[in-house]
Amino acid sequence: MLVRRTVAARTVALAVVASALAAGCGSKGESAGGTSGDTLTLGASLSLTGPLAREGGLTKEGYEVCRRAVNGKGGVRVGDRRLRLAVKYQDDTSKPDTAGQLIDQFNDQGVKLVLGPYGSAATEAAAAVVERNGQVMADSSGADDTIFHKGYRRTFAVLSPARAYAASMVRAIDELAEPRPRTIAFLSADDGFSKTVTGGGVDEARKLGFKVVATEYFPNGTSDVSSALTKVKSLKPDVIVSSAHLVEGIAVIKQSRELGVTPAGGFAETVAPPTPDFAGTLGKAAEGVLGSTQWTSRTAGKDRWIGTAADYVTLFGKVYDGREPEYHAAEATAACVALVDAVEKAGATDADKVRDALAALDEPSFFGPLKFNAVGQNVSKTMEVIQVRAGKPVTVWPKDVAQAELKWPATGSGS
Repeated sequence: MLVRRTVAARTVALAVVASALAAGCGSKGESAGGTSGDTLTLGASLSLTGPLAREGGLTKEGYEVCRRAVNGKGGVRVGDRRLRLAVKYQDDTSKPDTAGQLIDQFNDQGVKLVLGPYGSAATEAAAAVVERNGQVMADSSGADDTIFHKGYRRTFAVLSPARAYAASMVRAIDELAEPRPRTIAFLSADDGFSKTVTGGGVDEARKLGFKVVATEYFPNGTSDVSSALTKVKSLKPDVIVSSAHLVEGIAVIKQSRELGVTPAGGFAETVAPPTPDFAGTLGKAAEGVLGSTQWTSRTAGKDRWIGTAADYVTLFGKVYDGREPEYHAAEATAACVALVDAVEKAGATDADKVRDALAALDEPSFFGPLKFNAVGQNVSKTMEVIQVRAGKPVTVWPKDVAQAELKWPATGSGS
């Protein structure tokens, strides 16, 4: 009996050691890229709770659309194999430090191929960890140019850089607004992304001959922007351009009405206006507001996973009960498509090979061109401008993809 127990104990011990060794190999992810059997697993740290939960949820929806589309067409081709695509999600609670820690955890689990978190702050934290671990990240929503000035070689952003967000709206106003406004005031959250956006907008405005009468900042994530609005009220700008996320963007419009801040031309905002919650919360007050967007249903381009932008609308509606997508979801799907394309072009899931394939990627897509410069930014992609009309975003710029002409002046159109 004692001999049998001893043998059994040794057998269990050997099994534990073997399991530990296997886990150790997986934790380093050597050439594995998150591959297990017939599945390729990508990691995604997202803001599923916290102040950015809404945008994080939209990003997750975009990743899920990609996963379903890829698997619906047979999965990811790696050499002579077909791998089902899976995405492992972790909640970073809208905290950049947590996002970095979760990317580390993915690496420990052997997941070397990563889809970016929501927002520039979390993406910057993740990029540093990705670089250190030898992982690869397809960035869906970290647009701040400063991320790409730190020498990272393993993070690739499918979206237009931050400096294009406000600048695109300034260009649209310059080309389309009649009568042409003369003065612009900029309001901005004080986070890095929003400051970069504002800098790009200010530079573009001055280049085009507008007079910038003020640049005022408010705390990131606040729902009280009254102090900044009060400072610009007496200046009577023709246009107020805000670099803000959803909560802040809603506050700008709502409190402008409460304080009697009525620019002669109208309001323009980043991020918030294309999001359904913007018009849903503000109602008629949202009418006429301009917004910059990474994608619309009119965006040119086609790929084999999704098809065209119109096809994406149809596909998204099938997955999410007839809802229409907005750009947060679309840019997430595009990041996933870029990473899948890179795996197929590499013919491997090895992180170094996938990284090189991403760096060389030059493909059209439903989201526009997927092509990266030397630091990993997609500078070949043009942003578009929408205007909220009857509660929905309508593309007004560039002219070649516009659904309607710009309504100007826009102030008071929802009264």
